[in-house]
Parts: sequence; structure tokens; C-alpha cells
Amino acid sequence: MTAPTASKMNQQIAMAFPTLIGRFQISETEATNAALLSILLEREASAPSKDYANVGGWHSSGDLLEWPYEEMTLLKSWISEGLNRMVQATGQLPEVAGRAAPPRGSFKISAWGNISRRGNYHRMHNHPGSAWSGCYYVTGVNSTNPLGGVIELYDPRPFTEMVDVPGTPYGQRVHIRPVPGLLILFPSWLYHFVHPSDSDTERVSIAFNASWWPA
Repeated sequence: MTAPTASKMNQQIAMAFPTLIGRFQISETEATNAALLSILLEREASAPSKDYANVGGWHSSGDLLEWPYEEMTLLKSWISEGLNRMVQATGQLPEVAGRAAPPRGSFKISAWGNISRRGNYHRMHNHPGSAWSGCYYVTGVNSTNPLGGVIELYDPRPFTEMVDVPGTPYGQRVHIRPVPGLLILFPSWLYHFVHPSDSDTERVSIAFNASWWPA
């Protein structure tokens, strides 16, 4: 009896339905973060919360980038750079790379501040009508709970956690712990929420939406 021979098999394994999540750690932000914290705490003391998905805490108006402070101009430049890098990464995807011309247009960005304290959190939600959403962290979280104040992003494909697959690659959630100077970006349709804060210090962030306007 002869031994069986290995089958010849042409292989093509590709990733499909990618979900890009950007993390950009900006250096030397201490002075800017201190100024942003002061500005937001002052606004919190004088303006009511514009509640959306937050449970407790304070949510500013959505015109933060128009406030007359040089820190807002700097923050907008960081967000714009992050968006440019996400567009560049998108252009490398197989679904996009083969197209004849790169996309032409511009982003319209709106932003708002969030201040959370002990027991405050954000319900699960997404951001309809925008291309990208994200967050810049003015402060981190001081918590012994590994999920205290952490943002959690859901796998966008429903029911993926219902079937066991070797390595368990599907249905996983992305956890991002706030760090001062960290800028994150993700597709606006991606469902996410923020775990309750269990710290006596403020968790301060600036969230934003970026709408795409084709040229």
C-alpha cells in the first residue's frame, strides 16, 4: 500500500469586513491638558449638561471646538491629523486600494466635553450621520477595577459569539483604558459604551464626530 500524498491546494485567505480602530498617543500634552481641564470644569459650573448617552456626569454643548481658546485650535489639529491617518489606512484596504482615484472631500468636525465622577457612565450607543467618531482623553482613570471608566467597543457582526471557532477570534470586544493625551478613532456606526467610573477623581474626555463632505 502506498502512502497518501498531500493534496495540491492553491491558497487564498483574505480579511473581509475590516473595522479600523485608531489609537494615537500624543506626547507633551501636560500643559494643554491642564488648560483643557480648567476650561471644562469652569464650563461645567456655569452651563447645564446636554445629556445624550451619559448617565450622570456632565456633557457640554457640541460647539467645543468653537470656544475661544488656543487649546481648541490645537485639539482640532490633532483630530484632523488622526482623521488623515485613518483615511490613509482605509486607502490600503483591498476593497479600496484598487479604485482609480482617492476620495476627495473634507471633514466637518463637532466636539463636546464629558466629565464623569464615581458611578457615572455612558450607555451603549453609536453616532448616526457621521463617518468617524472618537475621543481625546484629558485625564486618565485612577481605578483598581480593570474596567472602571474604560470604553468598550463591540464586534459589529451580530451573533458571532454564538459559535465556537478555534482561537475565538469573533465576538470579542475592544477595551481602551483612558490615558492622558490618547486620541482614539473608530467608525461612527460602531456600538460602544463606557463602564461606570469608580474613582473620586474626574474622568475628563472630549468626544467628537467627523462628517465627510465629498468634493
